[in-house]
Amino acid sequence: MQTRRKTLALAVSTATTPKPILTSVFKHTKSRAIARSVVTKAAVVETIQTKVAKAQTTTVKARSRKLTARSSPDIEMTVNSMAVASINTSKVKVTKAKETKPKAPEENPWAKRPLHVPEYAREALEYLCKVDPALAPLIAKYPYTIYTDHDTNYFRVLSRTIVGQQVHWKAARAIIFKFVSYYIPDVTLDSLDSGDKRFPTPEQLLATSMDQLRNCGLSERKASYIQDLARHFVEGKITFASDKATLQALTDDELAAQLLCVRGIGPWTVDMFMMNTLERLDVLPTLDLGIRKGMEKHFRRDYKNGVWGTIVESLEDGMAKKGGAKGKGSAKKGEMSCGDMERMAEIWRPYRSIASWYMWRNADESHAITAPII
Repeated sequence: MQTRRKTLALAVSTATTPKPILTSVFKHTKSRAIARSVVTKAAVVETIQTKVAKAQTTTVKARSRKLTARSSPDIEMTVNSMAVASINTSKVKVTKAKETKPKAPEENPWAKRPLHVPEYAREALEYLCKVDPALAPLIAKYPYTIYTDHDTNYFRVLSRTIVGQQVHWKAARAIIFKFVSYYIPDVTLDSLDSGDKRFPTPEQLLATSMDQLRNCGLSERKASYIQDLARHFVEGKITFASDKATLQALTDDELAAQLLCVRGIGPWTVDMFMMNTLERLDVLPTLDLGIRKGMEKHFRRDYKNGVWGTIVESLEDGMAKKGGAKGKGSAKKGEMSCGDMERMAEIWRPYRSIASWYMWRNADESHAITAPII
């Protein structure tokens, strides 16, 4: 009985004994344990995030393989790149691309020739404003000017024109320099840009082999064109080479007949030569795209039912009627034919060259279309 009482007393005393106070050492130990548990939890969270990212990568790659099975390798590369970008969006810093200013187009040095207003300009412009008042805004906006340094070496002018056909002005400039420097070694690109007029003679050109002309940068076709031009000058088939009086006496048709016999020279080249080099005032280059576009824009109000302007037909009794005749003056999809251009430009005579100059500006006012190398 006593033993049982002692056991009960010991149990009661043990249950009611207060917990001992924690020492400072035990407190630090507990804080370190808590810190370790926090680090462990962070590591567990990071591990879970890594596994999720890998799972997402695997899923996206699996989808990309399915897509590439149906599409091209380019799509596979695109999908993979999109997958990597979608996973790493939160880690990658997006940097804005530097805005680069577009380079200004290089100016053709041949276009820097001196300009002036010719004496006949005032009379001609007043006449054009009177017969065609719609030209007045263009004339007010663009003062009429022409080059002052007309080249009288017509062999040089026509040769340069042939070289510049269907090539960029930079390519034409390089070819002409290489060609001229073969005959004149001390010529430079800058001197040619500045107006150096030295050029080989027709006789020198005829004595040059075709292979050498090819080495100068000319194509075989253009080399044959220039040699044919030189042959016409040497044989006297072109009669206006040095005689100014003969040149002035030739009509436009007679002049064109001499030039059109040369290989590589067509009606457009003849018109540009007469208009820009010889400064003839009544030339209408109907094959020039810029002038045609400018005329279509200028005469747009006169286009109706596939006919440009009004056609006048003569009757047997001497009377006339107005209207669009079938098969005459018709334009495909609103485009002017050469006959349309000639008929509509009749009001500009005898200053069709000057009106054509304004049609180049009218074709695209944001960037005026310039004439070719002459």
